[in-house]
Amino acid sequence: STQSTWGFKKMMKQASKFTYVSKRKVDIIERSKKSSEMDRKLPSMIVEKYSSDEEADDDDMDAFLEDEPKKKSAPHPGLPIAPVSKPYSPAKPVSKEESKHKNRQEVDTNIVEIQLGAIESEGQVATGEPYFCQQCGAILNVHSKENVVKDEAAGATFWNCEFCYKKNSLVIDLEEVPKTDTITYLIDKVAHPVIASPEKPKEEATDDITVIFCIDVSGSMDAAKFTKEGKPMKYVKNKSYPTRLEGVKVAIDNQIQKMVKDNPNRKIGFVTFENKVTLIGDGSASPIVFEGAKLDTNFFSLVEEAVNYSGPCMSQSIKDTCPTLCSKLQAIRTGGSTALGPGLIVSLALAGQGKSGSKVILCTDGLANKGLGSIEGVSEKGSSTVKEFYSQAAEYAKQHGIAVSLITLVESECRLDMIAPVANLTNGDILRVDPLKLSEDFSAFLADKIIATNASVKVKIHKGIQFRGENEKDISSENTTLSKEVGNVTRDTSVTFEYCLKRPEQLKTMADVNWDKITKLPFQSQITYKSVDGRKFLKVITQTQPVTFEKEEAKKSIDADVIGRHAANAVANIAETGAYKEARTKAYLLSNVAAAPELRSLAKERVTSISKALKKQEISSAPQMDELTSAINQAKRGKKQNPSLILILPVSYTHLT
Repeated sequence: STQSTWGFKKMMKQASKFTYVSKRKVDIIERSKKSSEMDRKLPSMIVEKYSSDEEADDDDMDAFLEDEPKKKSAPHPGLPIAPVSKPYSPAKPVSKEESKHKNRQEVDTNIVEIQLGAIESEGQVATGEPYFCQQCGAILNVHSKENVVKDEAAGATFWNCEFCYKKNSLVIDLEEVPKTDTITYLIDKVAHPVIASPEKPKEEATDDITVIFCIDVSGSMDAAKFTKEGKPMKYVKNKSYPTRLEGVKVAIDNQIQKMVKDNPNRKIGFVTFENKVTLIGDGSASPIVFEGAKLDTNFFSLVEEAVNYSGPCMSQSIKDTCPTLCSKLQAIRTGGSTALGPGLIVSLALAGQGKSGSKVILCTDGLANKGLGSIEGVSEKGSSTVKEFYSQAAEYAKQHGIAVSLITLVESECRLDMIAPVANLTNGDILRVDPLKLSEDFSAFLADKIIATNASVKVKIHKGIQFRGENEKDISSENTTLSKEVGNVTRDTSVTFEYCLKRPEQLKTMADVNWDKITKLPFQSQITYKSVDGRKFLKVITQTQPVTFEKEEAKKSIDADVIGRHAANAVANIAETGAYKEARTKAYLLSNVAAAPELRSLAKERVTSISKALKKQEISSAPQMDELTSAINQAKRGKKQNPSLILILPVSYTHLT
């Protein structure tokens, strides 16, 4: 669908060609404006008769999680639209037994995906400043032109905002109205320009980021596991019983050799942690050891001390330090406890001195139990302090454009749910892996290039519709503006959201909104970000979507992949709150929005992993919590197939009920 002729050239693509609006519901709303009797009946009629809630029972969800789903006598309906032919009657009370097996949630195809990877292409850069609506904050755009009126008598020009209908006085000529869907404004001038030399391509000239491998060398990393078909490998003493640390060394060495060839300008460093934290850096200087009281000092004191050592310890690129670094890797030995928190801080301090887009890859097999961020044995009251510490680390990383990935080893217990913000807020990965299969995962982390930092997204929608299922702190009081902090952006980063028609009692007060005459709805995405060379941009993408009253039209071109990606993201957000059953229900319902079986299958693929992790979580244990935390992270970071499009909806028509 991303290749369709109507949407390929647009940076914002609707998932259906039309917005679907229930004609019957619109008729009721319009009549209610004229009838006091209808005013009295309207709210209960809509709630009972025109609800867009969908139901799923527990057996349905259990089947959904199995490889071979149970066959049902009647297929689960897609696009849940309440019938309008039956006369109105009060809803029958639901017995306690019935409610036990029913789960109700609103689901439909009103889903938008903003693919932030497209900001890498600046597109048309405006010479002037953006013009904002004085009431709702929408920005003047190419679709505003038909709403711009010049009053010759008054000698003034006005813009009637297509989002909130506010009449704005314009001080620009009609020729200055944007002429394309997408326009980029330069907010700040370049801070640290990166100029490619004639003999080096731009990609190579800018790929001089810092990569820090933060390695757990506590005693448990000496644990070995029998390998039936063990092969002789560098760093492995007994091929049949490789240890966890040896597996990590092999993976890191593979990446060093690869980067020497493909990314010779990168700076690579090591930090190890056990009872103490050792700053090895790039191997060109003597190691620096942090131990004792230093591990319990405050966050910024430890950062400051580590930064003071970063110069001599991280002064050379991998093309110059490879032999020395490999020698240092060979010499690493295991020790005692797990000072994970201080090790992370030192690693962030080193990476923060590098170029924006640098990375920290932390590999551990156990609970943090020494120094700042210690988790083992922490009380419920103390857990808030621990979470605050890792949130502080995440904020530091985000502000410095560092992506942090967390690697834990299978059969270990790490309480990833406590550490997860560091990866989730910096667009890093969280994975539980076999130590002998790390190389492939490391390659994926290092290839996931950061193209922008400090990104935030603001989405504007028409006053007659609203966002659904979003955190209250992220939406405006009118529920027509959604604001999200994104932080680091890779080519696969995206933001998704759902929307629906506003409640009837809200719509009937909008005298200036006539759904019988509305033929299209506007959507606008305002993306603020910093490029890796320090410039700050505002990218504005505005598109409109036609309206249809025919629900079948909304089904014809459903993009199940977009629905699946949104489902995975939405389910992950719910699961983070601990509402596991609600998350399973959401996964099941969203994956069944598509009517065609093959499309439902595609959507299901996106949520299978997290759904199974949720089912296991019902019999909770620490390793299962780690597995779920990893599944949540991976669901949020689902890979996209076409990052050239900024905004995608899963169907070609918006479905409003």
